[in-house]
Amino acid sequence: MIGAMQRLHLKIPPPIVALLCGLMIWGLSIVLPLHHVDAELRNSIAYILLGMAGVIDVWALISFRLAKTTIDPRYPHKTSTIVSTGIYRYTRNPMYLGLAFILSALSIWLGARLGLFVVAAFILYINKFQIEQEEKALEKQFGDSYLTYKARVRRWI
Repeated sequence: MIGAMQRLHLKIPPPIVALLCGLMIWGLSIVLPLHHVDAELRNSIAYILLGMAGVIDVWALISFRLAKTTIDPRYPHKTSTIVSTGIYRYTRNPMYLGLAFILSALSIWLGARLGLFVVAAFILYINKFQIEQEEKALEKQFGDSYLTYKARVRRWI
């Protein structure tokens, strides 16, 4: 069992994990529709979350491009520098944060309150199988400078 779990480390790209979670949220909205909240309010909240996700993700991508380093999270050893500017001054994982906001928006928009459990599962999965492995690789590669950054900036928000 542990070997099977370790095989998941850094293997499934986070956008694919988010897509699978989005499909689960959509399925929950069909099987267990919970539309007790006004649709207009749900839509407004969903649009705000989507807007925030867009700003966060674009800002993160621009920061990585300006630093000329890889954005592929499956290969943290290919990172050429620690990006600590832009949105990375506030969160070490803005792209994952953006995906969590997108999933939250989808859950709210579809009226699938139980979908928020899927968002929580996404966060737990990303922490265990993606972020922890990235952090180990970055600590090994950059040593004290990464540890200093890690101590200064939160993992999520």
